[in-house]
Amino acid sequence: MRGSRTSVIGAAVLLGIAGAIMLGIGFVGLSSSRAASENGGSAASDPVEAPPISAVLSVVENPVLGPPPEGAAPEPQLNAVAPPVSPDLIPTRVRIPSIGVDTGVIDLGVNPDRTLEVPEDISVTGWYTGRSVPGEVGPSVVVGHVDSAVAGGGVFFNLRQLVAGDMIEIERSDGSVAEFRVTSLVLVEKDEFPTEEVYGSTEQPTLRLITCGGGFDQGAGSYLGNVIVYAEHLDNRDPVLSRL
Repeated sequence: MRGSRTSVIGAAVLLGIAGAIMLGIGFVGLSSSRAASENGGSAASDPVEAPPISAVLSVVENPVLGPPPEGAAPEPQLNAVAPPVSPDLIPTRVRIPSIGVDTGVIDLGVNPDRTLEVPEDISVTGWYTGRSVPGEVGPSVVVGHVDSAVAGGGVFFNLRQLVAGDMIEIERSDGSVAEFRVTSLVLVEKDEFPTEEVYGSTEQPTLRLITCGGGFDQGAGSYLGNVIVYAEHLDNRDPVLSRL
């Protein structure tokens, strides 16, 4: 396990990644159990279901998500010329210079109720291991908290300020750095989450960053929407060049 992850805080004090996303049917609720197993990286060729994201650590309650529907789009198969992805290759750090983000990454798997784990620490990001390693073929998904009722701004507090052209760097465990460029940012209502666009197969490396946004429901103690950043892959700098 890299760092701490959680999916239940009882009457939590964290405000996290807004909404909860279920493939094809949008927002349903939140996670309610802590995963006990460790998670490793996964190659883009693994046909996996995308889980819902237990996206708000509410100050009031944590409703439970049901399982995602069957038939989730699998990841594309790596073609014959694509280099193999080492099972030990994982993202280790996220840097977004334009908004001052330079932080670690933990692995996020799924809980028994098929909800996605979320970081316990609001200062770190989490990578969903059921999708691609950043810089490898397919979509990679990185999530982070926007704020906390106790600790203030989270790692993605300023994510909404990103604009097309801003750079994102994902450092990886082999010392290489996957470079991405922001192409768009959207704010969506929780029940209109673009599941296929976020989780669906792509023929090239892509990156999605997700946090909460929009209005705040005081009664529910949660945000009403999600901020989603889409980014295109530029290059993977090798370990030597990454240290220059």
